[in-house]
Amino acid sequence: MPIFAVVGLDHPPHSMLRRDAVRAPHRAYVKTNDRQIRLAAAMLTPDDEQCGSLYLFEAEDEAQVRDWLAQEPFVQADVYREVVVRRLHIAHSLLAKVDWSQTGRKDLDDHAVR
Repeated sequence: MPIFAVVGLDHPPHSMLRRDAVRAPHRAYVKTNDRQIRLAAAMLTPDDEQCGSLYLFEAEDEAQVRDWLAQEPFVQADVYREVVVRRLHIAHSLLAKVDWSQTGRKDLDDHAVR
């Protein structure tokens, strides 16, 4: 099945107020609709502010990914200035499995859905 990368770039310099306002619904949505997600990551500024999101989806086609995104609270709340979806060909990966509760970042873990 194809793999798709999704990059959501915040409004510069970041969208922390918008993120914080919908973080709980965002986490709940991702956790209850993660069947196709293979990776989810926060992108960070040099000052450790979240400035975007990266997802890898395993999906039949781009339309499935965009349907998921249409319901995603960060997308609905205009957290992102831009969302890019691209199909990938993964040549190599050694990523270990990580859950939100294992991020090692208190600011992220405080909002984790457990």
